[in-house]
Amino acid sequence: MTLRVQLLLIAALVLALPLSGWQFARQVEQTLRAGHAQALETSARTVARQLASIDTIDEIDWPRINGPGLFVHQPDSVPILDGYADDWAAFVSAEARTPSSPVQVLAAETGQTLHLLFEVDSDSQIYSRPGLRDGDQLILEFQSANQGSARVELIPLAPGFIETRGRNARGWPRVQGYWQPRTRGWTVELMVLDPGEVTGLSWAVVDALDAGAERSQRRIESAGALALIRRQRALASALPRALPDQTRAWVTLPQGWVIAHADRSIGPLSSGLEPGWLDTLLFEGLASDSIGVGPVRDADTIRIDIPMPGDGTSTSTWSTQANRPGVRLTATTSIIGSGELLGWLILEQDADQMLLDSNRAVLRLLGISLGVFAVVALILLGYATWLSERVRRLRDGLEASVGEDGQVKQALTASSRGDELGDLGRSVSRLLTRLREHQQYLRTLADKLAHELRTPLAMIRSSLDNLEAVDDPAAIERYRQRASEGSDRLNRIFQAMSQAARIEESLSQEDFEIVQLNHFLEHYLAACRDTYPARRFRLIQGSAGISASVAPDLLSQLFDKLIDNAVDFSPEGSTIRLRLRYSGGGVEIDVENDGPSLPDDSDTLFDSMVSVRDRKGQDVHLGLGLSIVRLIAEHHGGRIQASNISDGVRFRLSLPSA
Repeated sequence: MTLRVQLLLIAALVLALPLSGWQFARQVEQTLRAGHAQALETSARTVARQLASIDTIDEIDWPRINGPGLFVHQPDSVPILDGYADDWAAFVSAEARTPSSPVQVLAAETGQTLHLLFEVDSDSQIYSRPGLRDGDQLILEFQSANQGSARVELIPLAPGFIETRGRNARGWPRVQGYWQPRTRGWTVELMVLDPGEVTGLSWAVVDALDAGAERSQRRIESAGALALIRRQRALASALPRALPDQTRAWVTLPQGWVIAHADRSIGPLSSGLEPGWLDTLLFEGLASDSIGVGPVRDADTIRIDIPMPGDGTSTSTWSTQANRPGVRLTATTSIIGSGELLGWLILEQDADQMLLDSNRAVLRLLGISLGVFAVVALILLGYATWLSERVRRLRDGLEASVGEDGQVKQALTASSRGDELGDLGRSVSRLLTRLREHQQYLRTLADKLAHELRTPLAMIRSSLDNLEAVDDPAAIERYRQRASEGSDRLNRIFQAMSQAARIEESLSQEDFEIVQLNHFLEHYLAACRDTYPARRFRLIQGSAGISASVAPDLLSQLFDKLIDNAVDFSPEGSTIRLRLRYSGGGVEIDVENDGPSLPDDSDTLFDSMVSVRDRKGQDVHLGLGLSIVRLIAEHHGGRIQASNISDGVRFRLSLPSA
């Protein structure tokens, strides 16, 4: 993969930022939801205790129902007594009907009048024959707290208006109604006048199956006495005062029948915005658990399923709505009075404002994260492009510097940048420069060796030729000595050529030790005075006790080369000066001699096979001495420099101090 692709893959790791932001947002959303749910549960428990205390002081007579019940609707207008159920559809809730039951019983109350509607599914409508009671019948049993119980029998002989009274001494209750046939079955609409607070009702339907002489019948009865369940007006008026703002509440009996409802959720959101479907879907995506579609409850809801035990606990659920966007939070708690389960309180609150706030925070976080990702990706892409372009330029420079034959044609322009690529470019540039010098050295090596070897070989050949032509012992000895000198000179040439290789091998074998340079140089110059009596030597010390970690033998070999150079280029009787001092945290040793100045290209003095000598003597000078000096100096972690002074030359050795 290219650098650009690699950095793009690295940039892909920045995607962890929006992903971690999403997880963080989910955690924050869960915390907010838990806080809202706990607050609503606390409010529900508080309201439930207030309602239980209202029942305790007998301000509200809380209904106690142990068996099945029949909900009594309270319509705004009086149903028309005509035997048809059309006007009941406007106020009857679906929960009031019993699914798949052949008899549907509905109840309503207006003022002091109780309305009943019976819808019976049957294959035919069969009326009784006079005095036989063998047709369809409806038998009612009313219970009242102040009137007792009464039985009412409805046995029509034909469709239409019917009226009857209870079979008791008071004639209670008085019942009027209409009996109407329909496509499959029949309908009875009744109005109970002066019901006297009917509290219970049981019924039985006798359905005639055929109209023959011997009529068979089936009997369908209610499951015992049905308690009439009514909305509690006193409870409905007290409930809003106990509710917190922006909530709705339903109070139910233990069986789930709603006896009171209040709504304090009227008013716009604080943000003035309404959530949309996308807001709802985003909020659902933030939830760690799925949010289901909740039931639709309103003021007409008459029954609510309560899947909770009556142990005083409370729970909360989040739900969406099928007919509109948004989410709702519902808290359910039990109402306990005197240790008895009186009913349930369902407290509901729209969480649309929380939905909008959560979505806004998440979108802002995701927007910032994606923006940072895009910026980082662009920066990395640009950096990869710039980096790959630098590598490409370095490659092109290398290809242009080295020819197809492997020869270095030109030097590589070194980069001035301080990063790794700049260091690599400078290293490659130095490497190419050294390689070019080495190639130049190899190209000139033959000429240098031919020049150095021509003289001793000529001496040997001429001496051998002359030995064959003379018989004088003195001449023979002279020619033999000359041939021996040529052979010795060849031997010195070969020794000089292998000297550099030997010095590089010996560098790794020498041990370092702390050396007092003052004493070292004093003893060394004492030996030089004996070796070179035609020169004077002087040591100039900047201070006493100057020490360094060096290999003494290698350091002596370094000064041998420098002193040998100074002796060769200085006039007889002159003084060779050594200066020892501390400088910049290190040690500097200068070797100065009088004599000719260095040429302008003195930078190459320390390269192999380089010599600037103008005169040649009997000694061999292949330009390896100063190269060995440089190797020893670098092995000690120092450096060697050459420069001209007013009347001669200075070689400066810099070493780290001990």
